[in-house]
Amino acid sequence: MAEWNRKDPEIDFRVDIGYRYIRPSRKAVIAERLKFRKELKSSMELEKAAKNRTLTAPMDGVYQEWGATSAPFQIQNTAEYYNVFDDLFGSAYFTPINMLNIRYDQGDADALVFQGNLLKPAETSKKPIVTFNGVNDALYTLVLTTPDCHLTEEKAEYLHWMIGNIPGSDVSKGTEICDYLQPFPPRGIGYCRYVFVLYRQEKVIDFSNYKRPENCKNLAARTFSTYQFYRDLQDLMTPCGLAFFQSNWDSSLTDFFHNVLEMKEPWFEYDFPVNTLPPQCWIPWYKPFNLYLDKYKHPQELGKELLLEKLKEVHPFEKPPPPLKYPLAVPLDISNPAWLNDDIKRRRLRQGKWKYM
Repeated sequence: MAEWNRKDPEIDFRVDIGYRYIRPSRKAVIAERLKFRKELKSSMELEKAAKNRTLTAPMDGVYQEWGATSAPFQIQNTAEYYNVFDDLFGSAYFTPINMLNIRYDQGDADALVFQGNLLKPAETSKKPIVTFNGVNDALYTLVLTTPDCHLTEEKAEYLHWMIGNIPGSDVSKGTEICDYLQPFPPRGIGYCRYVFVLYRQEKVIDFSNYKRPENCKNLAARTFSTYQFYRDLQDLMTPCGLAFFQSNWDSSLTDFFHNVLEMKEPWFEYDFPVNTLPPQCWIPWYKPFNLYLDKYKHPQELGKELLLEKLKEVHPFEKPPPPLKYPLAVPLDISNPAWLNDDIKRRRLRQGKWKYM
């Protein structure tokens, strides 16, 4: 794998396209924590709660400290692990200095977007609520795209949402360039990544070339390329925020494909190679003869044997005996040959050919 993934540094060098982020000094962070410890010891109530293990940490303060210290680098490392930068920006990367807080309103418990967590399509059917720590006099662009589940083109994306010219951090006042379309990972392709990218603009940008029709359900019109999008506007915007989640198929997408996208639901299956056996040996040395013979029996013959064994356990007027609670705890006849006792164990555990009993 190391040789396979080896890259030539003269050709495959990485380019930082984001803002430079300076992490607070370790000395300052430790000094702040020591200050908190002194305050903790000076308060008898807090010290008593700490000894009784009833002291609770302020989660908002912990989150703010994490966002101001190591969060940008940890988010960057997670995105690199999931190949987000390679699939969206090619050989470029950036450090997300703006923290994106994204949640899907689910009533009692919201579905939150972090870095690669799993959200089902039923949880992401409605437009999310997005907040971030933006500068008041700056403009931003928010893009939601997926590089994984394009149905017709290789290495293409679907644009699920785009809002441009966002003043400060108020997403509701931005211009919706492409309305929201929920994730729709097709059945059989596994997990798909859905990435939110936040860009900081240098000035007001005309997004008329990227404008999609209102309530756009045409997937061809939503074909998108983050690489080309940033390449065209790299002098006017800089990526500064990142969050993404994963999603896979659920039953709610059947109705979505039929009634919303008005298309047949795609369904992908893996074609496993036909299991071919080597020619049967006249004397199979060092192989259990019963398992070896069962392997070469015709399925109909093997099914007939299992049916006859099952009929022996069925009585026309009595209930079948209950299964053993602890199959391996029942002693076996020591006079039986080893192969027979192994076969009895597999039968009790419903393993091998006995799983069809």
